[in-house]
Amino acid sequence: MIKKAISTFMIICLALSLVVISKPETAEAAIDAYDGTIYVYHLDNDYKNGKYRFNEKIQYNYWGSKSIYPGVSVYDQYVTNSAGKKVATWSRWTICEGGGTKTFSYAVDFSKLPSDTYTLHFTVASDRNGNAVKYTRKVTHSAGKITYSSAKYEYDTNGNSILCVKFRFVSLKNCTPKLEVFDSRGNRVITTTNNNKIIYDDSTYSFRIYASSMQKGTYTFKATCNGKSCSKKLTL
Repeated sequence: MIKKAISTFMIICLALSLVVISKPETAEAAIDAYDGTIYVYHLDNDYKNGKYRFNEKIQYNYWGSKSIYPGVSVYDQYVTNSAGKKVATWSRWTICEGGGTKTFSYAVDFSKLPSDTYTLHFTVASDRNGNAVKYTRKVTHSAGKITYSSAKYEYDTNGNSILCVKFRFVSLKNCTPKLEVFDSRGNRVITTTNNNKIIYDDSTYSFRIYASSMQKGTYTFKATCNGKSCSKKLTL
């Protein structure tokens, strides 16, 4: 009986060890509101349509009278640089009327701003309660730059080798990335474009070159966009 009990216990422990426990979202704060509670969540930031987005979520757990539909006011919304100067502002709005959840974003075009640490500010309060809480979150922005990512060989259907060179473009948009290849003597031997304009601020673009048409040796690959450039020496 004891052995059977131990075996059963070990099986249960093993089963529990295989269960993947997902990490729940953590609210930045809970605000006491009239007939309810407001929760504010900072979501992962991202890029969309060429702009950097601070993503937020508000959850209003409302249990009051449905004859009255109070909402959540979000106001005093702006982004400042490290000197405290406002670089973006938004007007006041009301969300989650009568309760519910709302996800929203503050989109900033950092491609027009210098490298710096920027801070988002916004205040949240119930429309029926004077409690108000101010939130901030920071992001470090690097002005437009290009960095080398990787290079590898691929092959087409005819077995010809193609060199795929990738560069990463940060806070550069509305331009067509160009690649120039120079031989060891500094002579430009290839000029090509990606044929896709940069739409997002943080993307990796690749250039494909038929390596079989190039002699063995060391070459300098130079990517250029909006006055920014990055060079990388590669040996074929």
